[in-house]
Amino acid sequence: MNLNWSQLRPLSKLDQLAETITKTAFLLSENHHVGQSYLNHKGAHFKVINRVGESEYDILCHQINIEKTNYAFISKSDLERGLRDDLWIGLVLFVDGQKPTKYLFPSTVWNEPNQLFTDSAVKNPEYGISLSEHTMKAFVENYAFKKMINKL
Repeated sequence: MNLNWSQLRPLSKLDQLAETITKTAFLLSENHHVGQSYLNHKGAHFKVINRVGESEYDILCHQINIEKTNYAFISKSDLERGLRDDLWIGLVLFVDGQKPTKYLFPSTVWNEPNQLFTDSAVKNPEYGISLSEHTMKAFVENYAFKKMINKL
């Protein structure tokens, strides 16, 4: 298997792969069902239903190819309904030579911006995820998919 993610072209393939990886992780979960996918994915890519609590969540997928960048963002204009408790972000981290790693966090993390979860309006208003030496450890520990899926 070729794990040279930074060589994948076009770059949009990584976006599609991140969505597929995240959706598959929910499909493999005993307590969750993947509902509809959104064609116009402003605000979400797909819906997840918790079979136990009958709760519904929208999932928006993004990726970071660490060989190319340590930053991903969501344009505020893409969040039609804004930050909310039922909108979660699935982030897949691609590192050349390694299997992709999945993370999950609520969109409400941007209610209190910090070094990891930024709120910027430099060019266009956007919410960012900025991975660095200082933020990576906390991100990995706090938002690992296996840990966070239990909160949905």
